[in-house]
Amino acid sequence: MSFRAVTAAACVVLAPAAMASSGPVQVTGKQLKSALLPASDFLPGYRVEGEDDSGRNLEHLTLFKVPSMSCQNFWLVIGAAGGVGETAFASDLIDTRSTSVTVVENFTQIVYQFASTHAAASFYSQLNAKYRSCRTVTQSDGVGGSLRRTVRSQSKQRVGGHQAVQLVESQSDSKNVYMISTMPLSIPSPRPAQSSLTLKLIARVSHLR
Repeated sequence: MSFRAVTAAACVVLAPAAMASSGPVQVTGKQLKSALLPASDFLPGYRVEGEDDSGRNLEHLTLFKVPSMSCQNFWLVIGAAGGVGETAFASDLIDTRSTSVTVVENFTQIVYQFASTHAAASFYSQLNAKYRSCRTVTQSDGVGGSLRRTVRSQSKQRVGGHQAVQLVESQSDSKNVYMISTMPLSIPSPRPAQSSLTLKLIARVSHLR
């Protein structure tokens, strides 16, 4: 007997906004991690699981160039790891192991910090273009089957005055690109709203400066 499970996920990506000051303040990955939203901002009974950050020093290495990445690598790396030209990044996973919660979702939040507004805006534009050109990706699931990921919609939005794009498939300030993705498992749409979570994340990172 075989079956196909279909889940929907959404990701809100906010674009960097122009900065009034002379230049962006740079913080480390450790500092960015301290500004990530706590599990209590998501849902009752949830906790932080996987955490990652770029450490106590600024990065100066680009491992992946978005325009030239294969679709498979793009889907695997973006939102899950650094190395895309950022000077710092931090991310974590919010989920629950409780069997008593009424809402079952997985949340991922990530902040990419860039050296300039231009660099962040370029990365944001590259993300939009890559999602359009990599709308469907099929990969092995490692157990003899295949995993197919498809972008169902890609829509421009305004979140608290910030330019953003919402992807259904499945970030701003001057130099950061923020990403919060969630995979609702027992409800039809993300809860709480990704837009409100992203605005809280922006505020917490802004306090680092």
